Amino acid sequence: MNLIKSTFGALAGVSLFCVTAEAEIVAKAVRGDVSKPQPAAAYWANAPVEKVSLIAQPMAIPRPAVALTPELRVQAVHDAKWLAVRLTWKDPEYSEAGHLGEFSDAVAMQFPVKSNESPPPIFMGAKDNPVHIFHWRAQYQRDQEKGKPEMTDLYPNLSVDMYPMEFKDPGTLGTSANSGREQFSPGRAEGNPQSYQKNGVDEIVAEGFSTSSVQEGHGSAASGTWAAGEWSVVIVRELNREGGSVLTVGGKTFMGFAVWQGGASEVGSRKCVTMAWTPVTLEGAQAAAR
Repeated sequence: MNLIKSTFGALAGVSLFCVTAEAEIVAKAVRGDVSKPQPAAAYWANAPVEKVSLIAQPMAIPRPAVALTPELRVQAVHDAKWLAVRLTWKDPEYSEAGHLGEFSDAVAMQFPVKSNESPPPIFMGAKDNPVHIFHWRAQYQRDQEKGKPEMTDLYPNLSVDMYPMEFKDPGTLGTSANSGREQFSPGRAEGNPQSYQKNGVDEIVAEGFSTSSVQEGHGSAASGTWAAGEWSVVIVRELNREGGSVLTVGGKTFMGFAVWQGGASEVGSRKCVTMAWTPVTLEGAQAAAR
């Protein structure tokens, strides 16, 4: 387990849980374009692997009973414009949610927004000191690759007498335009971004518990593969994200992580998390030339 050093004096101080791990992630500078998520790309062979320790989320209720994901392996590369992070962890079951009571495997990484030297509390940031989160779900990837399933896809034998557009034969009602579905989906009617198909990853800004705000119109992306009881997920983001966190070549920042095993009913606050910020250094561009 990574050793942890405190950056605050007393637990009652305003910098509660602003701790950093002794381990450090080095984002290797590479030639070429890393803006597309590629879990099997050749450049990962030369990127150092940092093992990050996680524990069962201890703060918010409901909490998981045990830490199902005690370790996350992290690699990072950049091309001076984009950062790509590969996250690998053990998960014995592939889970992508769908039916009632089923949950998705997921992973998230977060960065401080305001300062790369003195980060906010790792638990979702603090008021006026936000964090920038990138959240991938296997469910989002399925929706991106196969399309977001309709109710009739998940429950082909359902019978509903209120929604004529769900019937193969609408009878005397005739056919209904697809836009007619919106009135029966409050989330879509209100423009909730969670009600629509994703591109594989959410970008979220938070200033503490229960303040998550999903950001629209971002350019980040993600792709994952599951094999032999292990996930390998790559999330890519722009270094300079307007309205979010900004990373600089040759500079330093911090990262935090969370993992959900959907097959074990982990969702929401039931997850494994890092209890300390992990320092990150973006290697100088001249290193790629070498």
